Amino acid sequence: MNPYKISSKRHHNYSNNNDNKKIKYLKGLITRVLLSIILVISISIFLKLDSQNEVYINKYLFEDNLKFTQINKWYQDKFGSLIPKAEDTSLMVSGESLKNNPYEKIDNGVKIKVTQGSPISLINGGIVVFIGDKDEGHTIIIQGNDGIDYSYSGIQNENITLYDYLEKDSLIGEAKEDFIILTLKKDSVYLDYEEYLKEV
Repeated sequence: MNPYKISSKRHHNYSNNNDNKKIKYLKGLITRVLLSIILVISISIFLKLDSQNEVYINKYLFEDNLKFTQINKWYQDKFGSLIPKAEDTSLMVSGESLKNNPYEKIDNGVKIKVTQGSPISLINGGIVVFIGDKDEGHTIIIQGNDGIDYSYSGIQNENITLYDYLEKDSLIGEAKEDFIILTLKKDSVYLDYEEYLKEV
């Protein structure tokens, strides 16, 4: 048996396998590009058909938060992590302790007594959907795994970025004053903090 023929045959089979992989990759790439183009064209047609369609998209996609956390939780249960976890949040303090702090009701939320400069951690895990200034001060909104939007105001020196996925008790920043303001919202309705504490 000629060893050169065996080697040539193996090389030929290896080349064929590489060619097949390249062809499959190119087919997949072309399919994804075509689907993206079809999606963009479909949305454009949808918007031009009726002026109310733009209102619908603005309301349900931009004004109301998409439930990223529920999608992410389902995906993690089935396939593992979808969104990379935030780095630099290794310093953990218990969000449970925040629930034990004295508070007073204000407007749609509560003013929780803390020590100025103390680290503030999450009561529940979720995705960061807002970082910025609101009437209550510098605010971080976390879309919780339970479908509740947790709004923490009066935070400074945050070490997180938009769309980070954070576990419960992850540090989000420090209290700017000797209190923080917390509001809880689900399906556009503000929740009563005392009732929330009874249920968790």
